Amino acid sequence: MSRPALLLLLFFLLHAKAWAGEIALILADDSAPYREFASSLQKNLQAGWKIAYTDNNLRPADRQPVDLIVTAGSGALRTALAANPKIPILATLLPEYSYQAALVEARAPPPVSAIYLDQPAKRQARLLRLLFPEVRRVGLLVSDQSAPQIASFRSALTLQRMQLHSEQASNEQQILPTLENLLARSEVLLAVPDALIYSRSSIRPLLITAYRFQRPVIGFSASLAKAGALAALYSTPAQIGRQAGTLISTHGNRLPPPRPPAEYSLTINQSVADAFGLRLPDETDLLQKLLTSGTEE
Repeated sequence: MSRPALLLLLFFLLHAKAWAGEIALILADDSAPYREFASSLQKNLQAGWKIAYTDNNLRPADRQPVDLIVTAGSGALRTALAANPKIPILATLLPEYSYQAALVEARAPPPVSAIYLDQPAKRQARLLRLLFPEVRRVGLLVSDQSAPQIASFRSALTLQRMQLHSEQASNEQQILPTLENLLARSEVLLAVPDALIYSRSSIRPLLITAYRFQRPVIGFSASLAKAGALAALYSTPAQIGRQAGTLISTHGNRLPPPRPPAEYSLTINQSVADAFGLRLPDETDLLQKLLTSGTEE
């Protein structure tokens, strides 16, 4: 065999693992969002990668070996890490703080990467500027979970000529009093994923309080917009599934660093806009401006 042919063969042998393999897909539960993600991931896998099995638990590697573990949801990542696998893990459908917390709790974790649910701060700051050309003061209510994001939001908002005002609540009883202090100093409230601040029990009174202060809320999920936020910027499970499929097809189990969602959607609650007397740009036009703004990271 000629030297060039031998080098080519060695190259293929070294990279074969990255270009083909089997995946264990671990879902936090069997609800519709996770099924939507699983379907999208399956459709977007290429280059010989396939899902060996989908389960809520990781099966023993000696009985069903795989080359990569993909988890969907915070609970799924913790479940996979608890099994102490030696196989690389790609975590999806979870906020950054949940990912970081799971790694801190894990003992000697394998190589782990993630596609976060959190939208980048620059992307959200750009949306705020497009929605509110005259706004200068943005409120951010956090708990211990989301407090590490304050610095990145302050920097991103400064680039858009806005000031960040933040307040921190440590428990549910502090949420509304702290929110009232924050709303008195802000023109709009930016909501970010935080299981304490935006729980099922707190969302409704939080939105009512914001409306009483005449402060619109920009949310992070379609359900939050439906509940009464003025708008929401978010990535769907199908969009995250496409990104995960492309990432695996390109990198295999040699995972790149964690990253934010590449695709995203925008929902505007027109009834809320009308209630505030706001005439907002068209939803499709806003999304297109975001896509072409060059502020994706």
